[in-house]
Amino acid sequence: MKKFVARLKNRYAISTIIAVVYILLLHNTDVYTLIQRKNTVSELETEIARKKHEIEEVKANIASLQDIRSLEKYARENYFFKKDDEELFIFSFE
Repeated sequence: MKKFVARLKNRYAISTIIAVVYILLLHNTDVYTLIQRKNTVSELETEIARKKHEIEEVKANIASLQDIRSLEKYARENYFFKKDDEELFIFSFE
């Protein structure tokens, strides 16, 4: 214990301890901030993967809508379009 106390009286040891505490806890890139940033990056990477999947689905939908019949079907199902001589009934099952 006396050796430990004697080493703590050394100005280099004190300076090193203060520098390590500052770097680990008080600096802009402390350990807590780095962990938060890593979690944020992983969340953003999963969101990027999800968005890429959605983009592929939209591209497939666009490719399928090149035909006029499929475009008409899509408009009728999603936007409730109708022809002039038709009646449209909307049922909600919510």
